[in-house]
Amino acid sequence: FAANPFSDVTPSDWAYQSVSQLAAAGVINGYPDGTFQGQKNITRYEMAQMVAKAMANEARANAEQQAMINRLADEFSSELN
Repeated sequence: FAANPFSDVTPSDWAYQSVSQLAAAGVINGYPDGTFQGQKNITRYEMAQMVAKAMANEARANAEQQAMINRLADEFSSELN
């Protein structure tokens, strides 16, 4: 498990492992106040930013993860451009 950088995500949260791993990989940053705000809706542009960061780290992903990144890149292609 990666270290958790967010004050509002605890080890008992269902997404703790994923959030911590994505933060460690630089795919998600959270908000300037040190929170993740997992209950908040995100915009398509925020999602596109995450997809772009995942694409930048795609070489470290396994085949299943690369396929997911490619599907997300297709979905958010206009925002990524």
